Amino acid sequence: MSDGKSVFTNSVIFVCSLVFLANLFLDESTMLHFYSGFAIIPNNFLKENNYLTLITYQFLHLNFQHIISNMFVLFNIGRAVESEIGSTKFGLTYLLAGAISGLLHTLLNPDSKIIVIGASGSIFGALALLLLLMPFKFTSAMIIPLPGVILGLAMLIIEVTSFLFSEDLWVAHDIHLYGFITGGLASFGIDYNRALRGLIISIVVLIGLYYLSFYIEGVSLNSL
Repeated sequence: MSDGKSVFTNSVIFVCSLVFLANLFLDESTMLHFYSGFAIIPNNFLKENNYLTLITYQFLHLNFQHIISNMFVLFNIGRAVESEIGSTKFGLTYLLAGAISGLLHTLLNPDSKIIVIGASGSIFGALALLLLLMPFKFTSAMIIPLPGVILGLAMLIIEVTSFLFSEDLWVAHDIHLYGFITGGLASFGIDYNRALRGLIISIVVLIGLYYLSFYIEGVSLNSL
């Protein structure tokens, strides 16, 4: 049972914001040294086995746009999920999604020297929890209030498309997908029957949206 509070979500937002603001007062060399010690750098990670960075990188952000967008989504999704399943289950899943997604990205990109930071992998783990365990719970993570099933599917489709076609090397879209998969698997561990129902609902909605897109396209072509 949940006590209705969002202690973990609020704590993560506070720590991420505090770390980001503190970095604003560091000179460039000090900041780079800080990031090299707490961010994931695949090429160095495999040499030094710095496993702690699988957690610490989740609390680092590059710029205002990066942290504001991540914290806004976390604020909405995190509160919705944590209030439902409790801080312990949510917190463990959140950190695990971030750690596993960071590790998989590192193992699959062992020669990369691009710094990996941000809470996105963890947040996509939380998104999977929302999608499968609370498909009809509304949140405002995309500004407009949407039920979890629509929000989750929309963000998943965007990320799959970005992963397949985006040429932006500085955004690790694969981490988002690994985090989502981790959160999805965790959902079944938390409540198998509920997650199974959520999966069936998601598939039905996805099929419905697929055929709806064809209907809209057909109407558009007929109106020409």
